[in-house]
Amino acid sequence: MNSYEQNLIFKIAWAYFMENKTQQEISEMYNISRAKIMKLLSEAKELKIIQFKISSDASNFISLEQKLKTKYSLKDVFITPSNTNDLNESIAKSAAMFIQENLCENDFLNIGFGDTVSKIINNISFDNTSSTSLISLTGGVNYYLSSLETFNRKKPNLHILPCPFSVSSEDLAKQLYKENSINEILKMSQFAKMTVIGIGAISKYDTIVKDQKLTPNEIIFLKNKGVVADILGYFIDSNGNEVEDSFSKKIISTHFNYLKNLQNVIAVAGGEHKYEAIKAALNTNIINILFTDENTAIYLAKD
Repeated sequence: MNSYEQNLIFKIAWAYFMENKTQQEISEMYNISRAKIMKLLSEAKELKIIQFKISSDASNFISLEQKLKTKYSLKDVFITPSNTNDLNESIAKSAAMFIQENLCENDFLNIGFGDTVSKIINNISFDNTSSTSLISLTGGVNYYLSSLETFNRKKPNLHILPCPFSVSSEDLAKQLYKENSINEILKMSQFAKMTVIGIGAISKYDTIVKDQKLTPNEIIFLKNKGVVADILGYFIDSNGNEVEDSFSKKIISTHFNYLKNLQNVIAVAGGEHKYEAIKAALNTNIINILFTDENTAIYLAKD
């Protein structure tokens, strides 16, 4: 059993036994059938998660999730264990399972860019939702979708911005935004059922740093201006306020404030090097659902 399935069992057991919610109420909360709820409750008993009380691990996770939901006004939080060999892969798999369970025929899924987003897409099976459409929020996404070209499996409909993530000048970026082929795809994003983004930390681990979009001197300059994170290539400080920079004027990307108009914005990030970045991203109030690890969640829950 992976961490997402275990986490879902914890949530269902908590809601049913501790909050006295009916199976119908739980079904509406998590958008899953009553038959599956009964199955999960049965598994909770078999795994001894349900005895005379909720097991301590489940209680700690649920309590932590509730704190984060309240503190950051989140719709939901999913926490995975921190003691894993590949933290990003573990978090990405949990997010992929959640997305897959909630995707229906003809749904749109907005995607950001980066390694974690790539791992999520790679872990989604589109066999039963082949009419799903992936909508890119930024240019330069093709590289991260290379996994879809491997394996003999069904692929979603791809609506990818036909341009790089960053260009040589602000004027060129402005011209590209006027292109119909780009505008049409950006407009499609408003109809998405879910939006999945990563959170950059302006460190050697960050995608725009690893891809050499920023020079070492630019990184130092940004940090001196108070930048702690980037969302879709736009920089923010610890309070979640935008810090304008010439780099952001040369990118083809959806501004993070636009995400406030979308439903089910899912942020996926974890690890000690991203503590401050994730907290800053949560302070923007654009995120509805967070997937992270336990140690990061503990940090975020602190007053």
